[in-house]
Amino acid sequence: MRRIALLAALALAMPAAASAQARLMVGGGLGTPIGTFADSREAGMHGRVGIQIGVPVFPVSARLEGELHRLPETGGDNTTMLTGTISGVVSLGGLGLSPYVVGGFGKYHINTSAAEATTSNGIHGGFGVSVGALGFGGYAEIRLVNIGDLSGDLRYIPITVGFRF
Repeated sequence: MRRIALLAALALAMPAAASAQARLMVGGGLGTPIGTFADSREAGMHGRVGIQIGVPVFPVSARLEGELHRLPETGGDNTTMLTGTISGVVSLGGLGLSPYVVGGFGKYHINTSAAEATTSNGIHGGFGVSVGALGFGGYAEIRLVNIGDLSGDLRYIPITVGFRF
């Protein structure tokens, strides 16, 4: 009897695992350097594209993203960052309007006018809200990004608004 109950539970769990959904996310916004990074950089813009994979009834999902940031330097040139990140997203529930927290790590390729291009590891965390249903909608989020570097930590805050499909 226990074996039959275990098999029945597994049979019910299999469709949920098989029904994982992937959502394309496209967005952009402003990025503001903070701390010592703000001494030589000004607020700039960024674009983001990603895919979020999760099971509809489970509040935790994974997100893979790529971003391109441009932060103007005080001297007139630009700092360009190309990033690749992986994040965990925890939905806090809600119908139509769903808040969430996001956190993860990534690689950050930084190209400045004053130094040779470098690639460093970094971490990020933040919160956001998604809007919509039936596979289409929007999202807005804010993060704190900390990039480890040989010359000190680089920190900035990107604010992103976008669409999810």
